[in-house]
Amino acid sequence: MNRLTARGGAMAAVAGLALTLAAALPAQAADSTVTESQWLTDVAAVTGPAQTYIDSRAAANTSGAKQAIVLDIDNTSLETYFEGGITVPATPPVLALAQDAHAKGISVFFVSARSNLFNAVTKSNLTKVGYPVDGLYARTVAELLTKSIADFKTSLREAIEANGYDIIANIGNNTTDLSGGYADTTYKLPDYDGLLD
Repeated sequence: MNRLTARGGAMAAVAGLALTLAAALPAQAADSTVTESQWLTDVAAVTGPAQTYIDSRAAANTSGAKQAIVLDIDNTSLETYFEGGITVPATPPVLALAQDAHAKGISVFFVSARSNLFNAVTKSNLTKVGYPVDGLYARTVAELLTKSIADFKTSLREAIEANGYDIIANIGNNTTDLSGGYADTTYKLPDYDGLLD
């Protein structure tokens, strides 16, 4: 067998293996797109139970303890993946949850992996689309260089609780938004295997 024939056979084997692997993958992993309407439906499937939980915690808070929720921003509070521009639209189910929580006396904090150099623009965007903002935390330049996203977000939740708040719910679309504790419960929105990071 000459070198070209052997090479052609090897390439055909690799191509066959690739097709076999592709067929074995779940549909979402093979299809790396998602529509905005599908995403919003999937988000609402998470925020519905979250809203019920937050409402029950607010109703049970007869002692007047300081309660809070913590929200991620990109692809959680704002439709960053689907909508560009200076003012990014709110994610409607998350906005409704935040407004309802705030109306019940629950503080709404945002903890983002963004740079704090953009805090003024970020806060303006959040308030312009209707979010109550009781606190906005983003990474300093030093933290961008030295702290993982998960460690940064955990340390901020710890600081919020050290200020006397009980974080009753932490909501984000990435495990780095939710890991590390300092929240009574967490709700993970869809990121479709990292597509909406």
